[in-house]
Amino acid sequence: MKKFPKLLGILLSTVLAIVLILPGKASAQADGIQESFDDPTLPGWEHPPEATVTEGVLAIQPGGYALHFGDWSDINLSIKVRFSGEGEAIIRYYFRDQGSYILSISAGGLTIQKEQLQSRTVLGSADATGSWTDMWLNIKVVISGGQQQVYVNDELQLNVNDIESLPAGAIMLSSQGPITVEFDDLDVQGTAIGGQPQGEGNAPPEAAPVISPAEEAAGTLQVVPTNDRSVSGGIIEEFFSSQPNTFELTTFLVNLILAAICAYILGLVYIHWGSSLTNRRKFATNFMLLTITTTFIIMVVGSSVALSLGLVGALSIVRFRTAVKEPEELAYLFVAIGIGIGLGDNQRLITLLALAAVIAIIFLQKFFRRLDADVNFHLAIASHNPHKVELEQLMTVLRPHVRKMKLMRYDETDDIIEAAFLVEFGRIDHLSEARSALKDLSGSLEVTFMDNKGLW
Repeated sequence: MKKFPKLLGILLSTVLAIVLILPGKASAQADGIQESFDDPTLPGWEHPPEATVTEGVLAIQPGGYALHFGDWSDINLSIKVRFSGEGEAIIRYYFRDQGSYILSISAGGLTIQKEQLQSRTVLGSADATGSWTDMWLNIKVVISGGQQQVYVNDELQLNVNDIESLPAGAIMLSSQGPITVEFDDLDVQGTAIGGQPQGEGNAPPEAAPVISPAEEAAGTLQVVPTNDRSVSGGIIEEFFSSQPNTFELTTFLVNLILAAICAYILGLVYIHWGSSLTNRRKFATNFMLLTITTTFIIMVVGSSVALSLGLVGALSIVRFRTAVKEPEELAYLFVAIGIGIGLGDNQRLITLLALAAVIAIIFLQKFFRRLDADVNFHLAIASHNPHKVELEQLMTVLRPHVRKMKLMRYDETDDIIEAAFLVEFGRIDHLSEARSALKDLSGSLEVTFMDNKGLW
């Protein structure tokens, strides 16, 4: 019993170290790119010859583009843009084969369009405030959910809301019309979905559409196939990145491992400090399966409203056939489910702190209950003639070896005396001492100990 708190402390410290080392949100990490366009080779970018770097500035001529692959959502994008003449500077974000958002900047103002396949919808537009040509414009796009705000030179120009917002995607810069657009100091910060953004050497998704200015006007799409595939992408990454709401495989495995460890710790606490009359060791084996299953379910449905509603419908059908016999069992089951929900939502540190708090409360309850002794055994004693003993003798012999003793039943006839007690033993040694003392009192005594909540 004395070794158990030490073991528990070691396990909790190990899990805490793991949680503090790992990022809190491995499946949705704050990430992005910073590009000052100092390298003429444009590492990490897909681009034709019409996109070149000169003196630290990206210049995109008519028909050119520069595409940086990745899957970012809730982005905070800032970039410097300069152009002159009739035409538009184009910034695409959330760019992928399903569609993208198109921010068009011209001398007359700016427009945000939503493109899905070959259809486009204008979300909003704003007129230019002053002259926007032949000068560097500081463009900033802030997206939170479906809300999009566009700033020009730190002034809010456009505020739109897309109820059915697109998922994460890449960043593409291009020009439309007979102008050359210059870009500099790109900074994209957002949530990287499905793993780290692809950089240099990583190939784009197959059949990723790239739209030239001529095709912009004609409404046709040019598909640029890519045969090069990096090893780091892999089949698994491609599979997960193809889902509308994805989570990183590493995060999934780490959370399942943490769920198993936390469930094991909870099971140890229940076995050693629980007071249920059932077989606690057998019941505790359910915690691991319950916690891991809850973690898996929450991770799958956490980012999908449709799956969440489906889960509610499934739970309304399922009925648990095994009744929970004691309130303590139900309480521990709720703790196991809570751990699964917390880890499923990637709230690792909070979940571990909550588990530690629960264990501390249980320990304090156990500690103070030991000071105010509680029964843990039923003791039945029977004594027959000719060596029948009296009740007072039994109680006198038992009292030095128990913390608490309560007489529950007493039967006496001319030939037999039977007594039933509820007793509290602090250690297993006390039980052995009490048994020996009763046998010394009379060798004919019949002594029966029945487990109430166990002795460890």
